[in-house]
Amino acid sequence: MSKNALVVSAHSADFVWRAAGAIATIVEAGGTANIVSLSYGERGESGELWKQPDQTEERVKEIRHGEALTAASALGADFRSLDLGDYPLVMDAAAVEQLTDLIRELEPQLILTHAALDPFNPDHGVAHDATVQARQLASGAGVASAFKTIAPPELLILEPHQHELCGFVPTTFIDITSVWAKKAASM
Repeated sequence: MSKNALVVSAHSADFVWRAAGAIATIVEAGGTANIVSLSYGERGESGELWKQPDQTEERVKEIRHGEALTAASALGADFRSLDLGDYPLVMDAAAVEQLTDLIRELEPQLILTHAALDPFNPDHGVAHDATVQARQLASGAGVASAFKTIAPPELLILEPHQHELCGFVPTTFIDITSVWAKKAASM
């Protein structure tokens, strides 16, 4: 499990609930973990923050950024956000290029991202599709390229809320017993 991993999450808290154990396990084994959130979840996943008087979108983003940094630090990972907005998350050509450039820069051996189908959160499928496309572009998609290319990283899917509704069938299981305290700290 000693790998250079990249976790691509639609919103800044997704990696905590869906991959914290895997991230901590990778780091504990001597690997590295980089986390990129495509958005902060400022519109669709920050309901409690919006109940505060005179709340602003920029303040919500600041709070969510701080929470994500704290969670990533507890796991021994690095965190950054592309701050592309959410609900809806829109991955236009420029956004996909930004993610592709990041994959080329980090050269991960493993990428973890959302399932393609999530009937409860449309941003998750968008994150999946963009990640798959950026991975293909970063690795040259099987053809000669004018850009730097990397070896195609392994691709794994983060566990969704309800497996049966997302078409998710797990094929990889990770024992996170030794890192449970780090996962709990990240939450």
